[in-house]
Amino acid sequence: MPPADPEPLPFPAFQAHLAEFLNLDPALLQPEAHFVADLGVDSLRLVTALFHLQEMGIELPPELAWEAQTVGEAYRLYREVAVAQRPG
Repeated sequence: MPPADPEPLPFPAFQAHLAEFLNLDPALLQPEAHFVADLGVDSLRLVTALFHLQEMGIELPPELAWEAQTVGEAYRLYREVAVAQRPG
């Protein structure tokens, strides 16, 4: 697994990565967008998408994936884990 980047991705980059993996228009992935109700992303697809973040060098504990109901929550969790995993 590659080491975590020194700084977490800004929201637009996170949004673009997630949109690419979910095969959705990045403009739809606004912070308030609910994965299930607004984007039609079921829980299995959501967990898979959040695990995709591991390819960006961020290890997300599986239980965190279930906490993210919106794009904004997913980004908040990503940032919290990314900051905690930064060296130093």
